[in-house]
Amino acid sequence: MPRSFLFAFFVILLAAAGCRQKPDRLITADGRVLSGELLSIHGTTVEFSGSSIELETDQGRLYLKEGLSRRGTIGYEDGVFTLAEGSGAAEVPISDVATVIWSHPSSEASVTLEVPAAEGWVPTGLEAAESQRICISATGRVSIETGSSGPQGIDYFSTASALFPGATNGQLILRVGESTPVAAGSSWAGVSPGDGELFLAVNRADASSSGGVGGAFTVPAVTTSGVSGGTVLYPAPR
Repeated sequence: MPRSFLFAFFVILLAAAGCRQKPDRLITADGRVLSGELLSIHGTTVEFSGSSIELETDQGRLYLKEGLSRRGTIGYEDGVFTLAEGSGAAEVPISDVATVIWSHPSSEASVTLEVPAAEGWVPTGLEAAESQRICISATGRVSIETGSSGPQGIDYFSTASALFPGATNGQLILRVGESTPVAAGSSWAGVSPGDGELFLAVNRADASSSGGVGGAFTVPAVTTSGVSGGTVLYPAPR
């Protein structure tokens, strides 16, 4: 058999293996695992290819790949999640969803506050543990020493002496307790970087100055239950 044929056959096998769809996975609080293709979610019933499971609640939160999250009654059919919130409903393609965590509303705490550019670190009054998740979004515009910006900050402009040199000037940043700050921007959802109170700030080169500094970001912030002790769905990449 020619070597060229064997090589081509080997390449085809590798390509076929790489194209196999990774499974969706659901892990319950008591350690049970469902793996395969997610078929449907109706009420508290989650159906996978070949198996199904009953959850304690139909309430939960969708964590989107773009950094936002949304809470409500969760359903799923034909590749689309439905999220009922009050009297309305939203549809979210599974390809946009990073994680789903089912939890009761009592497991969450929220606040909406103003984060002025001139005030440095602003306490939110929300406590977070490393096992929990934090979701924030931000709107508004601020003026600082190096210009004006929205929550994403001034592109490619960071300062070594800023509150957090790893973020751009004017960007919304967060920290929990004494943890290393995180560049949050206009939307961020992730695991808490530490234990303690959640703080928010506008990243500035000189937090002691006030000349030319003004404006504030409006920030809804939510602390939620984490994957530990909860029922979690990890959709496969699509």
